[in-house]
Amino acid sequence: MKPIKNLIALTIIVFIPFGIMLWLRNHQSTGFASIELVMYPLLFGGGSIIALLLIKKYFLKENLNDFNSGRGKWGSDILWGLALTITYFILFYVERLTLTNVLTFRPNTELLGLMLDMRQSPLLVILWFGPVLWIGIALYEELVRVFILTSFWEFSSKLAWVVAVMVFTSAIIGLTHWSQGSYGIVTIGIKSLVACIFFFRVRRLLPLVVAHVLYDGIQVALLLITYPN
Repeated sequence: MKPIKNLIALTIIVFIPFGIMLWLRNHQSTGFASIELVMYPLLFGGGSIIALLLIKKYFLKENLNDFNSGRGKWGSDILWGLALTITYFILFYVERLTLTNVLTFRPNTELLGLMLDMRQSPLLVILWFGPVLWIGIALYEELVRVFILTSFWEFSSKLAWVVAVMVFTSAIIGLTHWSQGSYGIVTIGIKSLVACIFFFRVRRLLPLVVAHVLYDGIQVALLLITYPN
């Protein structure tokens, strides 16, 4: 019964929303406004977080501490997050050097325009770098990643299964970046695999969130500062 409940929960929290997300990213390319860059992640990400926690606690009857069961404190979590951020950026530059001529990258010019539009509104910048980035993007995506891992790891503790789940999880997360082309799928998948390995060894959620915030936040900040008007 428990495996079936896990699969139902994964379908509700992961597979259906990710399927919808893939469809939207491949069929809806226009019509967005800057405010939606803020509202969509907050509403979708925030609502999904609440749904995930409720399903885990009341449907699966599981402890929410499963997401943060490893030993650690705030200070060490932040340090781990910094280390992960550095690792992500190292991978970013290595991927740029090795994969740009092999894989296809499709830039999202509309999204770029929306990000740049935020420079005209300090309120949007504050909202995006605050609750949107921390909750609607980083916390949501990392909770989903950890939820997939912990749910499937309950089926077996064999190393081959554990590794297969990490690869499967990274593939799913990579595929949600389908609109960026094969380069986006592969590079995001590689970084996701690093995050999965980290969680398997450390079992701490906060470092993943911190690293996600710093990695995305630094790139967007540099874009807003250096991109010509």
